[in-house]
Amino acid sequence: MQSGRKSASVDKAFELVHAVSDAGRDGITLGALASRAGIAVSTAHRYVTSLLELGVLDRDPAGSYRLGVTLIVLAGQYLDEDGLRAAARPYLAELVELSGETVHLGVLVGEQIVYVDKVESAKSIRLVSHIGKRAPLHCTAMGKAMLALLDPTRRDEILSGPLDVRTPKTLTGNALLAELGVVRDQGFAIDDEENEEGVRCVGLAIMNASGEPVGAFSVSAPAARFSRDDCHRLAPKARAMAADISKRIGGRTPYRRSSR
Repeated sequence: MQSGRKSASVDKAFELVHAVSDAGRDGITLGALASRAGIAVSTAHRYVTSLLELGVLDRDPAGSYRLGVTLIVLAGQYLDEDGLRAAARPYLAELVELSGETVHLGVLVGEQIVYVDKVESAKSIRLVSHIGKRAPLHCTAMGKAMLALLDPTRRDEILSGPLDVRTPKTLTGNALLAELGVVRDQGFAIDDEENEEGVRCVGLAIMNASGEPVGAFSVSAPAARFSRDDCHRLAPKARAMAADISKRIGGRTPYRRSSR
């Protein structure tokens, strides 16, 4: 049942846009798009016709759909005007120099992390990622850093749904809840090959004035050269950076210890 605050048509349009995004460079046909969205081809055609006219989607000569240039324009404007990204950028660059590894900045969108900035490692072997990439909360360093500090009701809502077990090390249930308690106490989260085998990350949350996590940053590297001990050694400097970034956007210092 619709709440009255949401438009089913807008929801469906964005569902189609996300399906095109997930298809990547190969694009997706109208039939496949309709199937993914659970609607008739004729209905999908009406949606994509409007999205094509708006430049949100593009269609190649073979008839496959890809993301359109309007999204690039809007994304560019968002990134140019994003205060969090501007505040964090110098610290991301410093963290790359300090760690020698790739650093990401992400924001919470719905129940996922979306990458909004990235500073690459200079090393020849590094991670493949891109701005705009979406990632789950429960098994990433940035996601766990934010989950640990979310309002408990909101956190419970997110964790009540099915959680994808992406590797043998992915935590769910009571093990994940215990891990989030550790994150709150120590002030940082480690993704110990929980999202992708062979990749280890350390992440920290960035807070707003209301004491809510609005973003997070992480250092990511092949696990073979970035150990848990490396994460712990890097953490004190990264915590100071998280506090500075939070202050620069008018927020509070993250990871205040509880009185328990």
